[in-house]
Amino acid sequence: MLSSPVWRGSPALAFRAGLLIGGALSAVVLVVVGSLLRVPLPWTARWALVAAALVLVLLRDIGVLRFTLPENRRLVPESVFRLGRLLGPLQFGVEMGTGARTYLPSGLPYVAGVAVLLAAPLSGALWVGVGFGVGRALMTTANLRYPGDWDAQWARYSGRLAAMLGAAFVVSLLGAVWLTAPS
Repeated sequence: MLSSPVWRGSPALAFRAGLLIGGALSAVVLVVVGSLLRVPLPWTARWALVAAALVLVLLRDIGVLRFTLPENRRLVPESVFRLGRLLGPLQFGVEMGTGARTYLPSGLPYVAGVAVLLAAPLSGALWVGVGFGVGRALMTTANLRYPGDWDAQWARYSGRLAAMLGAAFVVSLLGAVWLTAPS
């Protein structure tokens, strides 16, 4: 569906813009709700909870633990295309960018959500949300432009990819901890 000519040019840009908007909207909601949750928790307790979530998700993603994360197991419906050539892809992107209507191949966005909920300022939350949208856009674009069987390659290297993405996430999270540390 995304590889059809309909998705070239402006519709593809609208879809990618929707991904960024959806990620930013989710981050804003999390930071607003988190503003209430974080009040009674000291800085170290908040980051300890983020670290615990990270460890559990990394163990899940590399296959050591087995548990499901809350996920809406429905794809964004094709009925969004009734909105037209630009608004349909935009809505599709927003819904996919929120992460609330589609599958998530990794548990790391949940950890990012916990970090935003418990520790991020609004500016940091927006960066996380936009980063999620960019990640979704890159994944979609790579899938569409890959010359072979993307899904087979993803399955073949999923363990290594999970470890590599987890390591990059840990580095990013350590940077966030450092930037938010109390003086």
